[in-house]
Amino acid sequence: MKLLSGLAQRIVNEVTDILDEEVIVVDNNGIIIAGSDHNRVGSYHEGAQIAVQKKEKIVITKEDVFRLKGVKAGINLPIIFYNKAIGVIGITGEPNDVNQFGELIQRMTELIIQEAHFHEKLESKFRGLETYVYEWLHLHQMDEDFRERGEILGISMDIPRCCALLEIDHLENKIQENQLIEREAIEILREFFPSETQDVLVQWGSGRFVLLKSIINNHMEDNVISPLKHAQSVIREKYGISLNIGIGTMVKDPAQLHCSYNHAKKALRVAKKNGPFINYDDLTLDVALAEITDETRKEVVEKVLGILLKEAELLETLEAYLESNLSIKETSKRLHIHINTLHYRLKRICELTGYSLKETENLVMYYIALSFWNEIR
Repeated sequence: MKLLSGLAQRIVNEVTDILDEEVIVVDNNGIIIAGSDHNRVGSYHEGAQIAVQKKEKIVITKEDVFRLKGVKAGINLPIIFYNKAIGVIGITGEPNDVNQFGELIQRMTELIIQEAHFHEKLESKFRGLETYVYEWLHLHQMDEDFRERGEILGISMDIPRCCALLEIDHLENKIQENQLIEREAIEILREFFPSETQDVLVQWGSGRFVLLKSIINNHMEDNVISPLKHAQSVIREKYGISLNIGIGTMVKDPAQLHCSYNHAKKALRVAKKNGPFINYDDLTLDVALAEITDETRKEVVEKVLGILLKEAELLETLEAYLESNLSIKETSKRLHIHINTLHYRLKRICELTGYSLKETENLVMYYIALSFWNEIR
């Protein structure tokens, strides 16, 4: 493992949090790559080079300062990783004073590096998985080589799956905060959908995740919908993270997973407008409407509703009438008005718009226009 400046600075920061001394981290070539005194970064440290070569602690005395290049009095401790010295952590000060912290700081540094290495391997694994999933969702034929790569990653191709897209709602333009939220969200989601159950979860761009959900006995409700709704609810209530979720259709042939992915994309578009949880199989008209541009939506609203946009009472009446399945009785009850008043309002709506409420085509236009209006207003 190569000791990089970012990790080295993290080590310096964590050590200086508990030790009020000057600290440096040096690579295996003797170059200071991080330190509490930034002016020393980039300079050569001969004492650290010796510590790397001997793989042992080197004490720098005041006398050594005059004969060794780039050093200050203190101690240099080799950072050992898999029995190899990959760098040095140096603590500046009177050797007798700082020596007591040496073993503790050395062990602490090595633990930080082990943790970073573990996360690096984990990230590498997930990046490989992301690449594989990307290929999977864009292929239309699957060869034996692709199947074998899946098996190496622990993915079985012999079970039905569906694709679900999950997107964090309202991420702001704050990169560090967003990364923290994304990391928190995916860690929680991995607890709900572990790879051991043949669920495949990867990050899919900024604030978005793709889940290839395994399905047992063809039960979408038990295997997909209920678990995802539960995860969505827990993540919102416990962690304050809102997710929009779109679910694609189930496929038994792994080479057809791209179909489920395309359906999940359409379902997610609807979820972001009508949301926050949409199953493609439950959609009919909504899928088609989701494909229409905002400009066209505005044109439809203006053409169909026209002057009604300035008549709040009539607009409310039209909406209630459609939501009550054209029932005069239910609509009047809902609006708390007399039936005669309702008849007058419905007649007035037809006069102002020019579209009769007795023709199916017009009713569909009214429904679509109201849907668009509720989205863009």
